[in-house]
Amino acid sequence: MKAIDDETIKTFIECQLADWPLARQNYDALSKVKRRQISIGNYTCGMQYNPARIVSTGAEVSKEALQKRCCFLCRDNRPKEQAIFPILDDWEMLVNPYPIFPVHLTIASSRHVPQSHVPDDIVAVAERLPGMAVFYNGAKAGASAPDHLHLQAVLKDELPLLREVEKLHPESSDGLMSSLQLSDMFPFMFFSGVVAPDQAGASTLLAGLMLGGLSGDGKFTDPSLVNVFFWIGDGGKLRFISVPRRAHRPECYNAEGDANRMVSPGCIDMAGVIITPREIDFMKLDSCEVSKIYSDVAITI
Repeated sequence: MKAIDDETIKTFIECQLADWPLARQNYDALSKVKRRQISIGNYTCGMQYNPARIVSTGAEVSKEALQKRCCFLCRDNRPKEQAIFPILDDWEMLVNPYPIFPVHLTIASSRHVPQSHVPDDIVAVAERLPGMAVFYNGAKAGASAPDHLHLQAVLKDELPLLREVEKLHPESSDGLMSSLQLSDMFPFMFFSGVVAPDQAGASTLLAGLMLGGLSGDGKFTDPSLVNVFFWIGDGGKLRFISVPRRAHRPECYNAEGDANRMVSPGCIDMAGVIITPREIDFMKLDSCEVSKIYSDVAITI
């Protein structure tokens, strides 16, 4: 299918903001969010104080809670103002009303099926959205709607991890590499893939889609514990990053008193932009705490 150009996406977002007061309010607020940088050794992360993201960060995702609420990604339950951009068969592109960046899209399955594994269609979605990173939060790795299969997309240049990986794993080096092969700068382990249009590339892609988080026996077999990014590189090849996870939320999320930090890492946080819906966390988080958050939820060597 034909790629969707930047101007079409921009027009889609602008039309939604003109018709949808809640979305317009939250996108306008992005110009006022506080940002700062924090370094973990040689790796630099961004941090964003974004109160609107409390909806996602504070989401109750237990089985009981999900059964009690209406699914906000099902078409019948969406706000009447939320328009649909058909992107693929069985997938609907939507403007995310609680954005982290000025371009923030949700790509939801038209069927109410669970967030059980990385969908094969993520590749076709990435090919339709050049210049954007299409990502998947596993059901126990940051998804605020684990009961409804969905992807998200933002401009790839917004994500520090992707920028670093593009430098260290050039498109001329097809195949799958671990972060340990790329550099010792990263605070957690992940896998980077560059997919060529041949049989070797197909094997790399299959390996990437099958990567999951740590199961109870320490093997990478749990598809609900993974964050995955797909995008088209500047040279036209398909790229991906897969981050195996060990936990949904860090210890500080449920800590008492001054030790409590409302940080619930999903793909954006793992890609180097820590989202804090409370200003106190934005002000107090330091490099040691951020490193501990990453080590709690991801795999460190």
